[in-house]
Amino acid sequence: MSRTAQKPPKDRSRGKIVFVGVLFALAIMGLWARAYYVQVIKGPEYAKMANRQYWVAETVSGKRGQILDRNGLLLAKTITTQSVYVRPHEMVDRWAVASQLGKILGRNPQAVAASLDPKKRFVWVDRKISDAQAQAIREENMPGVYLDAENSRQYPQGHMAGQLLGFVNVDGQGIEGLEKSFNDYLAPSSAKYIVQKDAAGNRLSSSEKGDAESFDGQDLRLTIDAQVQLALEEALARSVLKSRSKTGMGLVVDIPSGDILAWGNYPLFNPNVVKKTAGEWKNRLAVDIFEPGSTLKPIMVAAALQENICTPTTKYFCENGKWKVGGKRIKDTHDYDKLTVSEIIRYSSNIGSAKIGLALGAPALHRYFEQVGLVRPVGLPLPGESAGLVRPPGQWTQIDLANAAFGQGVGVTMLQMAEAYLCLANDGVRRPLRLTCTSEPPTGEQRVFSTEVSRSVMAMLEEVVQMDGTGTRARIDGVRVAGKTGTAQKASPTGGYGGDYIASFFAIFPADNPRYLVVMMVDEPQGGHYGGVIVAPEVRAIGVQLLTASGMLSEPKEAIVRSQSSAPKYVAAVQKYETIAVSTENMPNFSGVTVRQAVEVLVGQGIVPKISGHGVVIEKQKPLPGEKWPADKRCQLWLRQDPS
Repeated sequence: MSRTAQKPPKDRSRGKIVFVGVLFALAIMGLWARAYYVQVIKGPEYAKMANRQYWVAETVSGKRGQILDRNGLLLAKTITTQSVYVRPHEMVDRWAVASQLGKILGRNPQAVAASLDPKKRFVWVDRKISDAQAQAIREENMPGVYLDAENSRQYPQGHMAGQLLGFVNVDGQGIEGLEKSFNDYLAPSSAKYIVQKDAAGNRLSSSEKGDAESFDGQDLRLTIDAQVQLALEEALARSVLKSRSKTGMGLVVDIPSGDILAWGNYPLFNPNVVKKTAGEWKNRLAVDIFEPGSTLKPIMVAAALQENICTPTTKYFCENGKWKVGGKRIKDTHDYDKLTVSEIIRYSSNIGSAKIGLALGAPALHRYFEQVGLVRPVGLPLPGESAGLVRPPGQWTQIDLANAAFGQGVGVTMLQMAEAYLCLANDGVRRPLRLTCTSEPPTGEQRVFSTEVSRSVMAMLEEVVQMDGTGTRARIDGVRVAGKTGTAQKASPTGGYGGDYIASFFAIFPADNPRYLVVMMVDEPQGGHYGGVIVAPEVRAIGVQLLTASGMLSEPKEAIVRSQSSAPKYVAAVQKYETIAVSTENMPNFSGVTVRQAVEVLVGQGIVPKISGHGVVIEKQKPLPGEKWPADKRCQLWLRQDPS
């Protein structure tokens, strides 16, 4: 039996080695190819992507400029606050986030949830929240919820000069008042810098060094004196609330310079809470047109004296109180027979004024109205300032001229009237009003009346107060006061004049050395409408404070505020009282706080209080402290004279 020869087995290990070697070679070639692709072909693109991740553009912005009073008190400033936003795609539970944010921010959770659209990459939830709300959000540490620092406008003095200051929108742009007029001046600038950051987002370096403060807006200093402003606002509040008027406005001017020391509108407006006081931001002093009534008579008489139509002693028959002109009847409050020009001003005779005006003529009267600034805007840097409403003289009928002579049938602003009286107090030279210290003192003074004419009219205005005229309630012992009352009927929407009035009083302190012009007006007072009764006492109170603080009146018994220093302030500092603790259910304790502080709280609750007594400090109240807020919105405050 033969044995078959067997072949030796094949050595497969070599093949495996070759196979592995080929694979390894291919892998190496693939890596080299990939490296070539990444480094050479895609390298520049990837480098740009890396730079975009670690070198980013960062905007550096400054803060909006501050607004200050003439003594440096902050009226408006910018602070840093937090705003909350969400990146919806990073949220874990949309409804849980909405519920928690709603609770912290005091918003409806469903509304918050509806705004968190998952398709959006970024959603603002609320802007400029409180520090407490921001801290609560930090503590919750919710995924996808972030805080961002933003600049926010704050008005440290609350309601003070609120309508004058105006306010800004959520993006810091001026919307009303000086914030709007000086938006470009106050607005900050900004610049972009290329900044390198690490993987955690921390800043490493930048291409340039940017200092945020160097981009701040410019500060705006006003002629307003905060203490005079406070005094005016308190006097306005008393006058409006006591007379149950709709609104009120007032102005205090430093006569030698034309600087406006105080600018008052009532109701008050707090620019910190614009949404809660909508509609109260209207700057009536600059935009409201009214018929000035008897306060215009001194301007008309000055024009007649300048044109030699009459002298202070010229007599006019006042028709025993009733006179027809052009088929229309003109009345006086008393049945006067013959009155001199001085007496016509002292007793405020409409008939006597009409006769002087008719003798002067429409062209001449209109020309003087124009020269004292009654037919054009005063020109202060304010949005929407009115030009008044005085028709061309060619359109005046005889009754129109007669009415214009005693302040009816012409429309002016309080600013225009203040500038006209400033002309009389400045020896007949028209001097522009000034509102900001930032600008140079105004130029363009123009002589309108001779010194002799102006001083003659000033003497008549002094008789209104110091003798038996209509302004005796403005007398101050030891001081010569010049003034003029105004009681103007308001035009009816249906034509003619109705039963509503505007009561006003213009005063110059002191008459022999004019230093301060104080003007005040209330709209539609109830239960009486004479400016000499309703407004003159409050104007007098402001005059007492001004003269006392400036050393021109020594320690009068009736002084409301004592001068505490010889600093260059117009009114001594009013004591700052404790903050009023306000409850949502119970009446706070107003004892010892100022009228202005109490009114601010009550107006916030929709209550217009009834005020009794004189002074600036609350002595007692009804409802009593701790009682429930009155459902009928009735509240009475009693004042005391001395804050000590």
